[in-house]
Amino acid sequence: MTLAFEQVSCLFGHTAPAEKLFERPDWWLGLPGDFAWRRCSECGLLFLSPRPSLSTIATYYPPEYAAYSPAIDDERWPWMRWKRRRNLRPQVTAVNRYAAYGRLLDVGCATGNYLAEMRRHGWEVQGIELQAAAAAYARARFNLEVFTGDLLDSRLPGNHFDAVTMWNVLEHTHDPLTILREVHRLLKPGGLVVFSIPDPDSKEARAFGPAWIGYDAPRHLYLFHDASLDRLLVETGFALLEKQHSLATYHTWIASWHTQLNRRQAAATLRRLLVKGAYLPFWPTLTAPYFHWLNKSGRGSIVTIYAHARSTT
Repeated sequence: MTLAFEQVSCLFGHTAPAEKLFERPDWWLGLPGDFAWRRCSECGLLFLSPRPSLSTIATYYPPEYAAYSPAIDDERWPWMRWKRRRNLRPQVTAVNRYAAYGRLLDVGCATGNYLAEMRRHGWEVQGIELQAAAAAYARARFNLEVFTGDLLDSRLPGNHFDAVTMWNVLEHTHDPLTILREVHRLLKPGGLVVFSIPDPDSKEARAFGPAWIGYDAPRHLYLFHDASLDRLLVETGFALLEKQHSLATYHTWIASWHTQLNRRQAAATLRRLLVKGAYLPFWPTLTAPYFHWLNKSGRGSIVTIYAHARSTT
């Protein structure tokens, strides 16, 4: 397959030359291509250019990119079932705190564990997932209604959902404006959108610099500081309710650390030993108090956005 790349400018139509921040190849998977993160000089939006075109981007999502999780209830050990359900709790309560039970759409639902949990909490759920095997698993294991493909191709009815969620999805899209406008169309007036995105103002972004996992070229295409994020919501018809840091964990930190290790090209044997030690199962528990503090202080790597759909009439 011939790889195709494209140059882009500011998502909001600003034409002033963007500042080039740094070049970053694919340090996570080592796939080919040279990419650069840029900052709009007018609004501060961060974007990747050059980047893979829509016809090429699937190349950068091979099967090993994401280990899609099996059903929580299929875990052998009770403590693992408890741990995984606890880890989903912030995403469950994120919706329940702002919306009454109703219809929920999860964009990028993977194998459906989140949707299954929301259904247990009384929601009527649907999902959208690009990866065919993950979507098939969600349908077969949980009997979920999941569309395989892109949100813009799903042809879902407008004014239909009470809530739409996107967990670490928006930064992967080629046109976040169009995606959020479609979400607005799908929501009932006053409906809730909740999405999480990497926070370029986080402590980890400053500490790791270009190796921060939020800059995961070429899979992450856009990042938003406060001003550009506010503009994104206004232009797509949403009113901001809250920005909250609650999802940064040891796993987000270790992804940046692992990227830094790949960047420095440590000897293969040393790298294997370091990675094996860093992924030992007790680290997330030991470091949980630190990441709790980091989130509470608003400096975690992931920010969650809560917004209501404004009426267009």
